[in-house]
Amino acid sequence: MTDFLEKYRKIRDEKKSVLCIGLDPSPANVREEEVLHYCLELVEKTSDYAAAYKPNSQFVLFNLRVRELRELTREIRSHDCISILDHKLSDIGSSNDAAIHYIHASGFDAFTASPYPGNIKEVAEMAHRKSLGVIILGLMSNSQATWVQKDATLGNKPLYQKIAEEVRINGADGLVMGTTGHVTADDIRTARVLAGNSTLFLCPGIGAQGGEVQKAMDNAGPNVLLNVGRAITGDPSPRRRAEEYMKEMNKYR
Repeated sequence: MTDFLEKYRKIRDEKKSVLCIGLDPSPANVREEEVLHYCLELVEKTSDYAAAYKPNSQFVLFNLRVRELRELTREIRSHDCISILDHKLSDIGSSNDAAIHYIHASGFDAFTASPYPGNIKEVAEMAHRKSLGVIILGLMSNSQATWVQKDATLGNKPLYQKIAEEVRINGADGLVMGTTGHVTADDIRTARVLAGNSTLFLCPGIGAQGGEVQKAMDNAGPNVLLNVGRAITGDPSPRRRAEEYMKEMNKYR
């Protein structure tokens, strides 16, 4: 078991939570100079109920430098949570190596990566040398993903199934599996079998996108994080909403 998976399981069990909160400070709502404060405040308000936080690089990397990202990940860690940079890393070895260097320097525990350059094994090895986890995109929550991740096939299998196999074969730590309508319970169960029981499933789409908590919890197994973003961070009482989501998820654990 990798360092990241051990850390995840310890926090999951101690906090009795599989809630991951997405930190996506939209430029329409959060001024550039307030991005760090916005994220820190959300962590402070909701961390009693969360196991993990997932800042999306599209929202934070244009505003926050390594020093500021390190402040954010330090705050997340101080509340006994893990931090996952939703970066969807997708490039060749030298570029990936540079990105992983800065992800590690910023204090993150893991990051998401795309399988489409075909270098899952190389990315996993690079990440593990830095004691980072890597979570590979499988079947995403946005409906536009269907044509390439599910309708497209490789060896008579939907592409997401081949990716799930490659995650297991190449020692990556996790797989992104959505929870919205085009992702069926059977899709999640099949991916779990192919990816292996120890693989972490990061399941986005809960909340604003209409994803189903029960579908994910009933089919993904115990090694799971369910991500909620706007439904918590945009609520007038994010602390209350985080507690509600944690309790709902725990009903099915």
